[in-house]
Amino acid sequence: MKPIGFLLNTKNGLSGDVGLYYDYILAANGLFIRAESPSIKATVCVGSAEVRGLVPIQGKVELTHEKIPRYLYDLAFSVLFDKLEHERYLAVTWQEEYRLRYPHQIGGAGSVKYEVVQDTVLDIHSHGGKGAFFSGTDDKDEQGLKLSMVFGKLETEPEYDLRIGVYGYYAKLSFEEVFE
Repeated sequence: MKPIGFLLNTKNGLSGDVGLYYDYILAANGLFIRAESPSIKATVCVGSAEVRGLVPIQGKVELTHEKIPRYLYDLAFSVLFDKLEHERYLAVTWQEEYRLRYPHQIGGAGSVKYEVVQDTVLDIHSHGGKGAFFSGTDDKDEQGLKLSMVFGKLETEPEYDLRIGVYGYYAKLSFEEVFE
């Protein structure tokens, strides 16, 4: 089996070679990437285009176990709010249930270096008083299949940004798609 698959979305279903890690799918409405882990199934649009003769598909993100409980969002917000002057990192993992982890880390005013946590479903980091956005560094770091969330403006008007990353391709998500 090849590491990457290439499929066409035809009226008879998907055709082509399935990949070991992920698949590119050409559909009537563009090029998509589809991947699956034990915790996440995702189909994300890589580029929109009109492709005649194929069938459209929709982007979709599904958490395999269930949505993440709202109280973990609230707890993460509280932890990140505690030290506003430093960027901080948290991980939501799946190990028979969702858990919030605070790994060993060194956070500064403009970055955070942290220990990678196994079974992470959602990466969360803060920007303190700066806005909630994903930086170029975040894009370079987030190359697997994972949900990511960033908090910003914690001192004034707290905000967040939430997305799915599928091997270097990203799509915005709503709160309701991820949390109960």
